Amino acid sequence: PAPPELGRGRCKEPGLHPTCQMGMAAGPSEDTALQVKAREKCEFVQEFIRSLERALESNSQEDRCWLRKIIDPSDPCFPTLIKLFIEPKYQSFVSLRCVALRAAQLLLRIAAQFVAGREADHNIGASILLNLAGDELANQAFSEVKRMALGSEPNVACNAMLLLGELGPEAFSPHLLQQLLTQLLDLFVALPERADDLVEVALRAHAWGGERRAALLAKTVSHEGGQLLCEVLLQVINRADKKRRLRAVKVLAGCLALPNSERLLYTNDVRVLVEILLRELPNSAGDTVAFACHADCFQALAARCAAARAHRRDETLQVLEDLRDDDRCESMVRGKCTEVLAALAQMGA
Repeated sequence: PAPPELGRGRCKEPGLHPTCQMGMAAGPSEDTALQVKAREKCEFVQEFIRSLERALESNSQEDRCWLRKIIDPSDPCFPTLIKLFIEPKYQSFVSLRCVALRAAQLLLRIAAQFVAGREADHNIGASILLNLAGDELANQAFSEVKRMALGSEPNVACNAMLLLGELGPEAFSPHLLQQLLTQLLDLFVALPERADDLVEVALRAHAWGGERRAALLAKTVSHEGGQLLCEVLLQVINRADKKRRLRAVKVLAGCLALPNSERLLYTNDVRVLVEILLRELPNSAGDTVAFACHADCFQALAARCAAARAHRRDETLQVLEDLRDDDRCESMVRGKCTEVLAALAQMGA
């Protein structure tokens, strides 16, 4: 069947698809008609997600107009998706709930792109949820998504966790913060193939600051999933865009500053991180904020890991000394180099 185009007024009913049968209850308690209906809705939402992804990739004027239409509060698309994962009759249909959660997450992210000043408002996702769904439905969704994120079905919990990350710090309320962070790191262990998605929640939680940042760092150090998170953070530092790289550097530096964080990185990963930081320190010398992030990360890494102090030691000292003595560098950069060199001397490096 042709991909459905929700909100364009010309959707075609999709056929059934085997992938939508996975995770769905098939026992006698489930009505056959409901199973068929759930399969149809699952396939429909899957095709809708593909349409969203194609529109985002194309970014044509027609596609931008369509995206604006489906995130208009008058369009029934978003409330319909919400109802698919809060309706009690669909609770046993894992695939349907997963795709509905994913589609809702994508729509929140798309809607945020059209909001001016979104970077300054960490709770923009929660505001958009209220605007698109209305108070009553939004409150039901808020409660149900948190319940699913803490549930025992890992795929549903993962997609619910990603949606919570989109909603912002309000979704990680103090009374549930420890449970949600424990579940987040549990999911790194249970679903390593979703680590690239889950790391975004960790990056956002750190960006929120305050008790959420502190709790994330402490939980990462104490939880077995923390090592898996740090492996993914290393990949982000090595190949992501500048904003995400800096956030990942900050998360790693914060973790390494805590006691008992030595186990977070394998020895080879320690050496890889040293290589990256050696590259980024001179490259970021013209950006005092970025330079401080990388220098702090290197200092914390060297303090915790002997391998960091030994790997390419002479080159490290030379880079720091050259930057310290370079009059073209900002005084903050030169001062930070002096600080790191003094710390290394105390460590015997």
